[in-house]
Amino acid sequence: MIVLGVFFFLAPAAARTLTDQNGHTVDVPATIRRVIAIPIPLASMVMVVDGGTSRLIGMNSAAKSDITEGLLGRMFPQAAQIPTRIAGENFAPNAEALITARADLVIQWGDRGNAILDPIRALGIPMLTLKYGNSVLAADWLRLTGAALGKPERGEALARWFEQRVDEIARLGAAVPENERPRVIYLMRGLSTLQVAGKGTSMDGDIRDAGGINPAAHLPGAAVVGIEQILTWNPDIILLNNFESGLQPARLYADSRFQGIKAIDEKRVYLYPRGGFRWDPPSQETPLAVEWLHDIFHPRRALPGLRARIAQVYVDLYAYRITEAEIDEVLRMKENGQSAHYQTLFANGTARP
Repeated sequence: MIVLGVFFFLAPAAARTLTDQNGHTVDVPATIRRVIAIPIPLASMVMVVDGGTSRLIGMNSAAKSDITEGLLGRMFPQAAQIPTRIAGENFAPNAEALITARADLVIQWGDRGNAILDPIRALGIPMLTLKYGNSVLAADWLRLTGAALGKPERGEALARWFEQRVDEIARLGAAVPENERPRVIYLMRGLSTLQVAGKGTSMDGDIRDAGGINPAAHLPGAAVVGIEQILTWNPDIILLNNFESGLQPARLYADSRFQGIKAIDEKRVYLYPRGGFRWDPPSQETPLAVEWLHDIFHPRRALPGLRARIAQVYVDLYAYRITEAEIDEVLRMKENGQSAHYQTLFANGTARP
């Protein structure tokens, strides 16, 4: 479990002092009315904690696709109006847009160098910074967001659910004998550039928690490799990212370069689900994502009822009653439907393995 990393108390002049994930103490106004979320997951996380979009006045331009292509726009229709000029590639803030926005608070990555922090500091806007790495760090994103918005109980409740559920799945994964754990790679970029998730990425930790082995775990971060390396690894499972338009298992199955790889021969290539946020990076939906991984890694050990849990979690997170057709969308039943075990595991009304 993560130790609570947010400390909350009243300071002089009714300000509040928060300690962020990078150890910075930040004085924020007693009441936050205007928030900017630059890390891509944080826009949806603010909506989850706050129950809407009324205080979110700016977000990363890359977060727009979660509104237009995922379910977030259906759950929070007003999100389509949130300005996205605040920040763009590599999380660089737009100083002019920040000035115009008159934000009470900016949330930004704090472990990617000062170049994306100094423009915000120069404007004197209170800024809370986050860390990236293992997905369990996202539990404290929920805590910090709750504390900042004046809803610490909501943030704490979500964080505890997150930690407990990921811990439960991790215990199941750890119980799988070594010789039954599949070799799994996550393609952060493919097909033109073969980039895999290595050490220090959230995907590496999620693969391990779900009872898999990442053969790229010795490589640092997002590592570019050749097809020869992937052939040498001969993974049992290949996971596809949510960031490349049109990337899906059928493309790998038809790509001559991948022929002979066990994951291709046995049809065990899977596109990550996408709901209120993409399931491959850390977010409020990570507990569902790690459970999904466990099920596709170990279909005979799969936990019954993921569809029902998605429905309940969406009520708890978004106050949204998702339909069965929308659960099919989230799980990418169309794209993953021809991959091994998928229909048996996740189709509505099918028997369990």
